[in-house]
Amino acid sequence: MATTAADQACDYCGGNSASVRYDLGTHRILRCPGCTFMWLDPQPTAEELHEVYGEDYYSNERFFEGNGEAIYGYHDYVSERFVKQQDHQRIVDRIVEFLSRNGDGAHGERGAPGLLDIGCGYGYLLDVAHDCGFDVEGIDYNRAAVDRIARKYRFRAVCGDFMAYDGAPRDVVTMMDVIEHLPRPFDALSKAASLTRPGGIFALSTMDSDSIVSRMLGQRLEDFRRTREHLYFFNRRTMRGSLERAGFDVLRIDSYGLTIRMDSLARRARMALPRAGAVMERMVRWSGLSAQQVHFDPRTKMVVYARRRDPA
Repeated sequence: MATTAADQACDYCGGNSASVRYDLGTHRILRCPGCTFMWLDPQPTAEELHEVYGEDYYSNERFFEGNGEAIYGYHDYVSERFVKQQDHQRIVDRIVEFLSRNGDGAHGERGAPGLLDIGCGYGYLLDVAHDCGFDVEGIDYNRAAVDRIARKYRFRAVCGDFMAYDGAPRDVVTMMDVIEHLPRPFDALSKAASLTRPGGIFALSTMDSDSIVSRMLGQRLEDFRRTREHLYFFNRRTMRGSLERAGFDVLRIDSYGLTIRMDSLARRARMALPRAGAVMERMVRWSGLSAQQVHFDPRTKMVVYARRRDPA
């Protein structure tokens, strides 16, 4: 017998009156009316998740087909390095600002502030932070990504499940576009707290499921359609509450835009709004602006900065 939405307890508040927010055919996205937390149903198995995070995760040629089976990872992550790092620079600058307010010195191995990036991918944020003077280390589940960092950079990255990571607490821990992928997001935040020294900074980004644009686009939004990898959906309220429970004090929540090429923006627009996106694609192609970069913020993502409370 199929499990009904109401049979599933909300992991955030424990409520058991969930309803179907979006019906994606093979999957549903459920929403708790009490706290507004949302999650994917059914959840992928451990084997299915392992299959997604394979060698083609960062070079998924099928990405723009637009169906749930094909939408995962990145179409061409290597080509996105420069624009990704522009966005990461803004985040690192904000982290430096918050660290400077602490005024209690650095705790990195070489006298520099230590930074751990959870879900580091190809190391783009680590590279930016390293150039800004941080003593950096990354961890990622994807072996191909970690091997690439070893070939391209001098800083360290390890492959594995960060829940089993036993490194020393850092001045800064980052988790960019990761929390929505994790089967146990609240345990993950507690683990992140244990890896952040008291007074240290934790920064994460994820989808804002309750922003105006997220609600307007609904199930057409790419983040909701990534049914092979996006398991949980936070808004600002549930993210703030989750971080406070884990031992953090939230300092700031911003919308999180992205720097993107015009041709890529048009292709993504077509996935959500086929007719309008097709027109945009033609206009971009005819105007010769395909390679033009723009900073685009539809306010569907958020970046959160928090300070680790003293456990005592």
